[in-house]
Amino acid sequence: MNIIVLLGGISPERNISLLSGRAATFALRERGHTVTAVDPMRGADCIVSDDELRAAQPREVTAEELASFDAKNLIECIQSPVFDSVDAVFLALHGRYGEDGYVQSLLDMRNIPYTGSGMLASAMAMDKTTSKMLFGVAGIPTPHWVTVTPEQADEEFLLDEVRKELPGTLVVKPNDQGSTVGMTIVESGTTEDIAAAIRLAGQFSRQILIEQYIPGRELTVAVLGQEALPVIEIAPKEGFYDYANKYTKGRTDYQCPAELTEEVQHHVMNLALAAHGILGCRAYSRVDFRLTPDNMPYCLEVNTLPGFTETSLVPMAAREVGMDFGALCEQLIELSR
Repeated sequence: MNIIVLLGGISPERNISLLSGRAATFALRERGHTVTAVDPMRGADCIVSDDELRAAQPREVTAEELASFDAKNLIECIQSPVFDSVDAVFLALHGRYGEDGYVQSLLDMRNIPYTGSGMLASAMAMDKTTSKMLFGVAGIPTPHWVTVTPEQADEEFLLDEVRKELPGTLVVKPNDQGSTVGMTIVESGTTEDIAAAIRLAGQFSRQILIEQYIPGRELTVAVLGQEALPVIEIAPKEGFYDYANKYTKGRTDYQCPAELTEEVQHHVMNLALAAHGILGCRAYSRVDFRLTPDNMPYCLEVNTLPGFTETSLVPMAAREVGMDFGALCEQLIELSR
């Protein structure tokens, strides 16, 4: 097959996307496919060399780099001749203008098959408030939350109301970002601490999600086709599962399958399938949970284009059921055609 791997992009998760795309590019080539790596940040001149792929590193994107990105380049890229004879696009983009339905809609208009969920499911999953509303419709437990704007960080009365509505430790994060970009755990609970967290998240989104922190264990479940793969437990050695702990080798331990009773494992897997289904996801996703000490799971979000290096969580779960990385990449293409 003639495959384009779409990677990089113009979101804060750009550099992680380069790593995901690099892994998929080389794995699909090893299985005999013709694969071109394409970065929409570059506009029409979008092909990425192998040397550039090998040089990619998992560093955070700076504010200056974010300010320089232009969404017009994404449109120019998808309209370029490199897409004219492609059989399928492997989406290795993460975050805004990749995981939120925009690129999916452009590919739909060109009638080009692509991996992962369609435009609507991608948009709903990326919008955490919309996702949580739909979780409620489906009876999927999710932490209590409110949504505010960055400007409301200065409204002390509103922050007092937030504190009354959501007692205890809070999680403050952009409503439409991934990889814990712009996220803060507020433990002290003063309105000034909440305001500072809102301002940080406001650098990345016009809507800020504030939700109750659920003490306990961090779990994630990959969904592949109509099947939930084994539950993975995520255990950072220090702090919470932030950008550094996700992408710095040795800072987080993973257990696959997680040490859970059979009843709890099946319950979490069924909730993952329900979350995947209520959003209308296609082919695959990864669903994140918190599990309380008394084994009550709370669904946090659905990732429609989760990290996809050979050491990422979806490939980890696939290996547990006997599927190697290259076979998984091919399976995603087949499920999406």
